Amino acid sequence: MKQITVLLLLLSPFFTHSQKRLELVHHNAFAFYDYQEKAFCVLDDSSFIWKYDAKKEKWVTSPIELRIDKPFNKFLSEFIPMSDKGTPVYFVHAGCGVVYAKNGALICRHDHSFYHMNQFGGAFFMDQGEPRIYGGYGLFTSKSIITCYDTIEKEWFLMNTSKAMPPEGTNNILIKDAGNYYVFDGIGGTAYLYDPFTDVWRLDLHSKKWKNIGRLNPNCHRKQEENGELNFHSEINHFVFYMNSFIEYDFQRMTYTKYKFSETGLIKNIIQVGKKLLVCKSSSNPSTVVEIKDIHYLNEFDKETGAILLDESKHFPWGWMLLGIIIVIAFGIIVRFRLKRKGIKTEEALDGGKNATNIVEFNQTELQLIELLLKYQEVGLEISYINDLVNHDQPAMDTLKKRRELLLKDLRFKLATKFQISQEEVFTEQRMETDKRMKLIFLNEKLSKRF
Repeated sequence: MKQITVLLLLLSPFFTHSQKRLELVHHNAFAFYDYQEKAFCVLDDSSFIWKYDAKKEKWVTSPIELRIDKPFNKFLSEFIPMSDKGTPVYFVHAGCGVVYAKNGALICRHDHSFYHMNQFGGAFFMDQGEPRIYGGYGLFTSKSIITCYDTIEKEWFLMNTSKAMPPEGTNNILIKDAGNYYVFDGIGGTAYLYDPFTDVWRLDLHSKKWKNIGRLNPNCHRKQEENGELNFHSEINHFVFYMNSFIEYDFQRMTYTKYKFSETGLIKNIIQVGKKLLVCKSSSNPSTVVEIKDIHYLNEFDKETGAILLDESKHFPWGWMLLGIIIVIAFGIIVRFRLKRKGIKTEEALDGGKNATNIVEFNQTELQLIELLLKYQEVGLEISYINDLVNHDQPAMDTLKKRRELLLKDLRFKLATKFQISQEEVFTEQRMETDKRMKLIFLNEKLSKRF
């Protein structure tokens, strides 16, 4: 009898651990904290939801009713669960627009909006009890806007901020701290050239003004290099996850703490509420495993701390700076000389090699458009690529379209005048084979040979 008792005592931690652990079927299963029911939840099945009973220290099932307009698998892969203190659980579409909400055992449509398809890869976060999204990509452009979901009006609205703002991009990290939004990491660029972000921007929520506050410490991982898991941030959850580590940011002290683990891609997310953690891990299926942990779980990891911003004042490389100035001056002289010669050759090309008396002058934007047309002459220039030439002050889409059409109209007239051909002969257009909505533009073959 004593042996059985001892055996049960030895096995009790195992049973307790197994009750706190839950292996899921779907790789994209929703894991979140329901502040209304005060419980960690996992949605992995269309007929029931898992809830963690803190008193019994085990997972239990509860029936759920889904009123959604998509198959369950697509719902899991296309929506993001978001909640915070005093709010229901919202499920927001990854491209912005449609919002579902959980009310007790029912998940149904909450918004009066539509599928915006405009902010894929944006930073999803909660503030003032409402879902918000920063940046993202859609409609052939990257963004640096902040959209806010009004839970009363059930519509999305644009937050008005200063015109000086971070570069447009995707996969950014946004964290709120002491009346400010901090944006960093991610990628941005034009339609055919993408670059990683290296700076940290701060938005003062009182004045609504953006400010570049410095360079990001390279030890704070760049998400685009490691394909970090998509996860949202609330006011109390500052973890960001990468392949071999996760980071907690403290912008009041301007420091970070990096927690390292050995297995690549093991931990996908951690949701912290009080002293309890919901840890989401990858399994070998592949699927997802969730476990309930205590806050002391974080002490099991190797830690690294440091400053979020680079201290560029220390050890300033004056010698390298002087050498750089000399190189820049020399480079400027060479470039100026080459541009002068290039200008002569360009004018000769546009004149068709003849000394025309009626010389047509092309501005810088028109010359850039000619270069784009020549670059894509073989496959056709995608009409959206022209946006980067006229998108200098982030205008509305209608304004952007009018500028693009005006640029093409002016260039068509000047080329027709210069080479004495009809305006209809300057460009040819056709629809893209893979996407009939997209239009391709080709320069007249005779003109391209003249250039």
